[in-house]
Amino acid sequence: MRITRARIATWSALSGLLWALAWPAVGGFTFLAFVAWLPLLHAERLHEERTIDRKRSFMPYVWLVVFLWNALTSWWFFGVSEPLGTRLVSGLAPMTVNSLLMLVPWWLKRVTRRIAGPMPANLAFITFWLAFERLHHGWDLQWPWFSLGNVFGTQPHWIQWYEVTGMLGGSLWVLLVTFFIDRAILQFRVSRQALLRNSSAAAFLLIVPPSISIWRFNTIRTDDGIAVEAVVVQPNIDPYTEKFGGVDAMEQLERMLALAADAMTDSTALVVMPETALQEGAYLDMNGPVPVYHGLWENAIDGARSTKRLETFQEQHPNAALLTGMSADLLYPKGEDPPPSARPLFNEEGLPPGEQRWYEAYNAALFLPAKGLVEVYNKSKLVAGVEAMPFEEVLGYLGDFAVDLGGVSGSLGTQEEREVLVDPASGLKVVPAICYESVFGEHVAAHVRNGGNLIAVITNDAWWGDSPGYRQHLTFSTIRAIETRRDVVRSANTGISCFVDRKGVIHSPTAWWVPTAERRTVHLNDELTFFVRHGDLIGRTAMLLALLILPALLVLRIRQKRAVAER
Repeated sequence: MRITRARIATWSALSGLLWALAWPAVGGFTFLAFVAWLPLLHAERLHEERTIDRKRSFMPYVWLVVFLWNALTSWWFFGVSEPLGTRLVSGLAPMTVNSLLMLVPWWLKRVTRRIAGPMPANLAFITFWLAFERLHHGWDLQWPWFSLGNVFGTQPHWIQWYEVTGMLGGSLWVLLVTFFIDRAILQFRVSRQALLRNSSAAAFLLIVPPSISIWRFNTIRTDDGIAVEAVVVQPNIDPYTEKFGGVDAMEQLERMLALAADAMTDSTALVVMPETALQEGAYLDMNGPVPVYHGLWENAIDGARSTKRLETFQEQHPNAALLTGMSADLLYPKGEDPPPSARPLFNEEGLPPGEQRWYEAYNAALFLPAKGLVEVYNKSKLVAGVEAMPFEEVLGYLGDFAVDLGGVSGSLGTQEEREVLVDPASGLKVVPAICYESVFGEHVAAHVRNGGNLIAVITNDAWWGDSPGYRQHLTFSTIRAIETRRDVVRSANTGISCFVDRKGVIHSPTAWWVPTAERRTVHLNDELTFFVRHGDLIGRTAMLLALLILPALLVLRIRQKRAVAER
């Protein structure tokens, strides 16, 4: 059969379709992850055969795969209720940018193939992809949503060993199985011995890790540790018409407290309310009047109306600690140099030197323990393009182009300390994870190392409507629970609020767009898993190997050119 570009493109597109069918909340056929790359690898060989005497790039076919994968699984980006232009930007920008970034390991694979041959290239690709996933967790354009190991978020009984490897263990699992299946296919008519060897390796990898996981799943206890009764609140406050100015902030708070009160008992030790639940603009008098903003001033958090109302509620329920999301601001003293993400307090020109005041906006959480002082936590992992302008030191002037999502948009401040919120009355040591932070395994693990014995995810997943987005987001809580062996309490503005036990099993999930509060007993755990103690060893090892492979390829290429010149 004649090899055409259409034929190669068809095989390539099949890979993108298989990844979408494998992905949570889209196709959900998780097992397809082990074969999703195979059509693209076949397309690569067809491309090599077709272009044996010509130089033609294979990268457009790879881009077709990863863009299809991104588009079919994150089309919900277009669900943002904004003007058409903003909707197109908020949808196409992350798909396009992330697709281009996902080309990097494939491009390095192609470079390795030209220099060292197909087999070294296939092995090096495993390293390059894992290094890419590691990098994609920790820079300004971080978007690890499509890390391969996340595909197993709906299959907790398969991945109990994430407590050792972390999520990248799942990525390595997929890549190794793919490698051996692909080798077995190539050897089908060439060498029976090689076919048996590669098929056996693939079978071993497909059978042994999940078998160990199922054994662990069935033997690990979820009722060890201090039992604590928790309530999660799901208020269903519309982020477009109510949340940020449409309904009075204190009225919103009253709705949430009423839901919480209906679900609480005298034994309730923790009440969790969602991201940006508090919007009240507190008045702050610091040597003169200042404007009132939507957030609570952290400089005077004890005096905020929302804080005082929560304290009154706590007087009626003295055994309960309260954790709630809030939009917050921090005012800098006069004359202090602000960070790049700071905003001018007075939008006036010609102010005398030193008169302009600056403040930092945060997506934050407020914690009122049953005993002790009020604490504030500021979100550390921000969404690029919505909460943070990437490379702001250079591109800060583009901050006005950030997608406007109410009180959580624009370049926000962050907190470097991986804080734990402690309530001595109940023994709670809460790991706060605000929305996007739950996607980052090492980030959550750092909080746990600092003493956390329970994870609280507070989020607002209503921006993109009833779509796969919020269901995909939930799967990260399952993975974090397994990695850390911590129960998770999850409060969403709307679906899905729930509880996740340390095995990654979801309990009491709420429905979409149903105002409610759920109560359940969770268990605190102080033991540290291997992953929590040592972090992402797979990702760090891959980064190191990639840094060794690249100069080795350069040296090999130089030697090849010298050999050709000497002939």
